[in-house]
Amino acid sequence: MVFHWAAAILDFWLASWRGARAWLGRPARVRRLWRALPGDLLGILVMRGCGIARPTREVESGDVTAVLVEDPRVGRWFDTQLMPVTAQTLGRYVFARGRIPADILAHECEHIRQWERFGPFYLAMYFGSSALALLRGREAYWANHFEAAARSRAVRETSKTKTRLKP
Repeated sequence: MVFHWAAAILDFWLASWRGARAWLGRPARVRRLWRALPGDLLGILVMRGCGIARPTREVESGDVTAVLVEDPRVGRWFDTQLMPVTAQTLGRYVFARGRIPADILAHECEHIRQWERFGPFYLAMYFGSSALALLRGREAYWANHFEAAARSRAVRETSKTKTRLKP
């Protein structure tokens, strides 16, 4: 009897999965939906909340596309933060008060990769990493694993650029 119910549950799961895959289409569509929840939606809300109608530009950086919002009105959002902010990423949206330098863009593009990897769980994991750092007696921002990965990526990207520029 137990095997009968287990088989029925497995059949239901497989049928549901096939139906969901057919409904959603290609895996790229699933990844876009995953990334959009909630990152891109938050990015759009912050952009519009600051009175900005559209992003400044889009930048391809390796395997990610960054949607840049470079506008002094972003300061309205940054002023609500607990610490000074130079740039901030929400989904694919990167916010800054002015033009974003290459090293900061590389850092923020790593956060875009993190959003794409963890989707709706990213914010909870990010704040959890900061909380864990505080519990260990360390600084919440500098000991955050997501920030450490972004700083490391920025160093690698900027050192590649400097190496390429040498004669």
